[in-house]
Amino acid sequence: MTDAGSLQPTKLVIGGERFQIQTDLSAEELQALVSYIEEKMSEHLTPSMRAEPRKQLILMSMEIAAELFALRQRVAELEQTQERTAQSVERLVDILSDVEDETKGHSIITEDPLGAASAFLSPR
Repeated sequence: MTDAGSLQPTKLVIGGERFQIQTDLSAEELQALVSYIEEKMSEHLTPSMRAEPRKQLILMSMEIAAELFALRQRVAELEQTQERTAQSVERLVDILSDVEDETKGHSIITEDPLGAASAFLSPR
């Protein structure tokens, strides 16, 4: 969280209502949030709906909460995938390290390994 010293008072209008809040968000971030809320309100707060505005706001809040929960679930899944990937990489590094340890002390052919075979296989 942010400390209270970095909060700036800001005035906004959402749904025709004026608000004064304190925030550490940039003007662009704040405008994006206001636009998002306005869009959701236009979807949910319509005179044609029979539900009273309070119930419409509750339904809107539930939709936003559902989006939040879905994103949290997706983040958790990505974190699990990242953890599994890190474990796989760690196992591969261990395997490569073991292979490297096993090959130390063994001579590695630096000449053409097919040299003898190509002489044997060449047409006479």
